Amino acid sequence: MRKSILLLALFLSSLSIVQAQKLDLIPKPVSVQQSVGQFVLPSPLKIVVDKKLKNSADYITAGFSKNTGINPIVSIGKKHGKNNISFLVDKKLDLPKEGYQLEISEKGIFVKGKTEKGVLNGFQTLLQICSAKDVKKGTVPFVKIEDYPRFDWRGMMLDCSRQFFDKQTVKNYIDWLAAHKMNVFHWHLTDDNGWRIEIKSLPDLTLKGAWRGPGEVLLPSYGSGDKRYGGFYTQEDIKKVVAYAADRGISVMPEIEIPGHSRAVTASYPEVGCAITQELKSVQGEVKNVWCVGREENYDLLDSIIREVSGLFPFEYIHVAGDEVNRANWEHCPKCQALMVKEGFTDSFQLQNYFFKRVQKIVDKYHKKTDGWNEILKGGEIDPNTLISAWQGISYGIESAKKGYKTIMMPGQFTYYDMAQSETERGHRWAAITDTKRAYSFEPIPDADLTPEEQKNIIGVQGALWSEYLDRPARIMEYQSYPRISALSEIGWSKKEDKNWDDFYGRLTNSHLKRLADMGIAFRDFPPTAIYKNGTITVTPPYEGAVVRFDKDGNEPTRQSPLYTGPIQTKDYEKYMFRVFFNEYVASPAVKAEKLPVANWNSSKAEVLTISENISDHVDKKGIWYLSFTPTDDGTNGTIKNVSLFENDKLVQTYADEKALKSKPRLRFLIDNYNEKYTYRLDFTVENKEEKKSAANVKFNCSPYQEPEVKVTSSMAENPKFPISNLQDYNEESYLRTDVACKDGDWILYTFTNPVTSSKIDVLTGIPHHPRFIINNGFVEYSYNGTDFIKGDDFDYGNASIYPKQPVKAVRIQITGTNNEPLMAGQDLKINP
Repeated sequence: MRKSILLLALFLSSLSIVQAQKLDLIPKPVSVQQSVGQFVLPSPLKIVVDKKLKNSADYITAGFSKNTGINPIVSIGKKHGKNNISFLVDKKLDLPKEGYQLEISEKGIFVKGKTEKGVLNGFQTLLQICSAKDVKKGTVPFVKIEDYPRFDWRGMMLDCSRQFFDKQTVKNYIDWLAAHKMNVFHWHLTDDNGWRIEIKSLPDLTLKGAWRGPGEVLLPSYGSGDKRYGGFYTQEDIKKVVAYAADRGISVMPEIEIPGHSRAVTASYPEVGCAITQELKSVQGEVKNVWCVGREENYDLLDSIIREVSGLFPFEYIHVAGDEVNRANWEHCPKCQALMVKEGFTDSFQLQNYFFKRVQKIVDKYHKKTDGWNEILKGGEIDPNTLISAWQGISYGIESAKKGYKTIMMPGQFTYYDMAQSETERGHRWAAITDTKRAYSFEPIPDADLTPEEQKNIIGVQGALWSEYLDRPARIMEYQSYPRISALSEIGWSKKEDKNWDDFYGRLTNSHLKRLADMGIAFRDFPPTAIYKNGTITVTPPYEGAVVRFDKDGNEPTRQSPLYTGPIQTKDYEKYMFRVFFNEYVASPAVKAEKLPVANWNSSKAEVLTISENISDHVDKKGIWYLSFTPTDDGTNGTIKNVSLFENDKLVQTYADEKALKSKPRLRFLIDNYNEKYTYRLDFTVENKEEKKSAANVKFNCSPYQEPEVKVTSSMAENPKFPISNLQDYNEESYLRTDVACKDGDWILYTFTNPVTSSKIDVLTGIPHHPRFIINNGFVEYSYNGTDFIKGDDFDYGNASIYPKQPVKAVRIQITGTNNEPLMAGQDLKINP
């Protein structure tokens, strides 16, 4: 009896060890069965690689050695003995083509795949098991895994036009994708700001079109500054990258951007563009960036380009773009207009359709298929074999699938990783603020909108990293990519029913962030949460073991800043900033201490909610306060109206008009008679007119800046949609756009009604949150009397500051040179107390 009890205890002990060894696999496999025991990696260790995988043998060997510290003996073939690791192709396996089986037992380690790519997927899983936090170095637990992908297409696009990434950086990017079982690298090689692929029949595309800067055919842009910037990949470079990717199970799809986004082409070969005198700007502000549809010679040039590209890339698809075409060029072009008359066209979308049909014939001629952005569906029918990349939103993917086209879902609102990850971070915002949790929430198949047969047309999912704002800081490309691509990999691979954010986040933070660091990725870590209440800041780390440091003087914490070890007592919570540090290269964004919401609601029925909250505990000083309504998700409905603030039951200010919750209303209140004994109350009405979700958090925070009355004038002509008066309203979302580029001698003058006392005034140019249309050459100056000016800082990447010693009457921007962009943008002054 005692012996049975002892054996049972030993068994349960062993079982608990197995259960404790979390494998933290990303993406999550279809089936994982762990059993008692572990395989100790022997020395010497032998690896057997199927001869069908011989081109990947070095990659397998190097990856295994890096993850285990063991240099194995490798043989090519099918023979395998006990204690070996075997990587074998077995076409008889009853699995999808990229599926695999992985078994670790006392006999050794067996990785079998139906195809070479299947085996490589199993190899990535083995590497993750070896590097799991709970797995002891030199051992791997007994396990049986059967796994296969949900989607055939699991892709990621990298824009190498706006910023040029050298060949080694591209190879590193491919390595990181392979580690996540991604199988398509979409290489964006051409755009307005640089042509990056050698075309031997058109040498000026790279001799001229690959470079921008003073004296070049392309103007400086996206942070390239007043220097020659650029580069390109030779055809030999391309071949090496394609082979490198193939050894890792990844196909490379080239993108040649036509007929829009082609300024690099028209600058190198001006005859390609439309012969018009007007400078018609694209959505990005570019001019002369469209191929002329009516110029017959252009199709011969396209034939030459596509012929050479087809010979470099074995992949079945070539992406020919088609997005954001500035069709106004065609509407003013005699040749394009003549073609419209000849063909009986009535609008320019038909010209676009004509162009793509001509291009598709060329692509077909070289035995490839066409991929394009969803705009190519406009203007008429296209080849039914066309692949559609739906980027503008989920509805565009639905439209494509309903029309019977194979479709890749990559809506910018979830899969564009050039989007900022929080309100305070660098990046685009036009689609959404997209953190890792939001990226993970994306579901590629909207089953409620598509029949089962239509759903089959959605063959995959893809992310995109456009590089406009990846020029700084260093390694931002990695920061913007991961861990969001880790989330994307699970969307593309794992079963829909297995997706769970809390489970994914646990695997990510327990082991996978360390894996990313070991791969050399400077990823974005998760920030802490800092809450201020009743004189105390309490910080919650984002996960167990996270290292949090803080600064109490309003500066971004560094690796030398004090460690956070417990709640902080302070009345000056606004100056505290907190940040997680993972290693020498990886940190989270810095965050400020926040107050809790003053109100919130969550409703899913048609109703009117009258909300009244005592917010006395939140109000602690006089100043300008902002009330913000933040929806909790994209689907939130409802309107806000009758928003009123009361001080001791006396009305301070009210906003009676109705505002849509989706617009994220932000209302300004002035509290200039604050007393800590006063009571403050907030009243407002929420109306949800439909039986749909309406939910939001409501926050009330004091502005750290002054907002004195100011009058702004300028030497530059304004764009009526973005007038100079926008610089007077202290609204962060409104800004000035001029109608022309700035030049030496231009100026902007801010004149205060009454002199302003300030320790520092920041002068910001460019679109808010985006370093576009900034001042490159110039300085800021200030005056105490409105007449005599003192020089302040020179502009550095669009920003400058002054530090006045007396009350300031005026601030002036003096421009000393062009910004080499189509226009210039300016923002409100940031006036510190």
